[in-house]
Amino acid sequence: MKTGKKRIRGAAALGLSLAVLAAAFCVNTVKAEEMPAADAAQGAQDPQTPQETPAPGPTAENDYQQGKVYKISPKSKPLKASKFAKSALYNKKTRAYFTIRSYMEKFQKSGKGTLILKKGTYTITNTIQVPSNVTIIFEKGVKIVKGTKTGTKKMPASITVFQLIRQSKSKKKGAYGGHNGEKNIHFVGKGNVTIDLKYMKNAIGIVMGHNKDVTVDGINFQKMNNGHFLEIDAAQNVTITNCSFKKVKNKSDYVKEAINLDTPDKTTEGFHNDWSKYDKTPNENVTIENCRFSDLGRAIGTHKYSARGSNQIYHSNIAIRGNQISNMRWDSPIRVMNWKDSVLENNTINTVKQKGKSDTRGILVSGGVNVSVKNNSISGTGRPMQFMAWKNKGPGSKYPVTYNSLTEENLADLATNVAKKMSSGEYFVRINPKYNVFTDAQKVDIKKG
Repeated sequence: MKTGKKRIRGAAALGLSLAVLAAAFCVNTVKAEEMPAADAAQGAQDPQTPQETPAPGPTAENDYQQGKVYKISPKSKPLKASKFAKSALYNKKTRAYFTIRSYMEKFQKSGKGTLILKKGTYTITNTIQVPSNVTIIFEKGVKIVKGTKTGTKKMPASITVFQLIRQSKSKKKGAYGGHNGEKNIHFVGKGNVTIDLKYMKNAIGIVMGHNKDVTVDGINFQKMNNGHFLEIDAAQNVTITNCSFKKVKNKSDYVKEAINLDTPDKTTEGFHNDWSKYDKTPNENVTIENCRFSDLGRAIGTHKYSARGSNQIYHSNIAIRGNQISNMRWDSPIRVMNWKDSVLENNTINTVKQKGKSDTRGILVSGGVNVSVKNNSISGTGRPMQFMAWKNKGPGSKYPVTYNSLTEENLADLATNVAKKMSSGEYFVRINPKYNVFTDAQKVDIKKG
């Protein structure tokens, strides 16, 4: 008898479930029938209608999609829940900013998400703050343009396009330290995708600070003026691949690198974001590979180092690999400063001309500890490369001199590099171990192309 009761209860429950499902089906059918055909078609195409497709997890194979996937176009408006569209600051100039921001805030609340930008031009006037577990995919033909005018005096335009922080912490002093900031963030370009800084003074495309697990792939950056395309400070596990960086404004500060590797350090004055603890955390595990740099001051590097007392602080495991660098306007398009356990290999550097300087170098290394420089091709410079002791000038000059420390393997690797068309006639690497002493340099012959 007990068994019979269980069967009866099970049948009753099944009947109830089927009834609920049938009712739900009827409700959905009625809603669809009540929607006019034109409105239904619009709803299917409207970028405000999110494509809430759960992504399996971020990998290169699925363009790092994660969480629910949404699509927008340049004509999209902010999510209704954000109420940005009703803000006095919202207008046609700030629309793209508020629209993308509304999704970033949604992802912050939900914990993750993917935003796909459809073809078209998006003018971004103010900083888009990207939280953890977010992927932004730019479809072929997307142009991100730095806007300089917001149409309202109450909200002036910012100098950055993206910062990898969450909106809720953007105004909190010392919110981030170490590598404990936002993580698992990916920017993926699909085809011809551009981030254009429009020569806005001091503008920066992407600011990374205290982040980890970051990808930038397949994006063309252009038109820099005294800023950087990428500012990377206190970041861990960063991969930058298949990107291009080009065009610097005439007579701007050519020392500023397209990709700057720096420490958040108030003493050196190289990082200006008060949400950082300014704890001098260095970068770890940064790969820059298969990228192109042209018509710039410098391509990749560090121009100020940090220390704690007499102890130098080093960026570690930096890999600069397979990049093409051409027509540079400043000495040393790759500038290594306080890097350790790092490699520069299979890069091509062609034509470095700095006004008033005949002895330009392709690569300059100071404070390099176990840095391998191998199989690079350098042409059209004064000298191929140099290793020398260095001391900060101006802000950060209180820190002690930084010296290179090369292993026998590092020295052997130098001989694998190739140089041609050296205006000085030098086909060797200069190594100057003493600060400000340039006589009696150690020389390592390299291949003549």
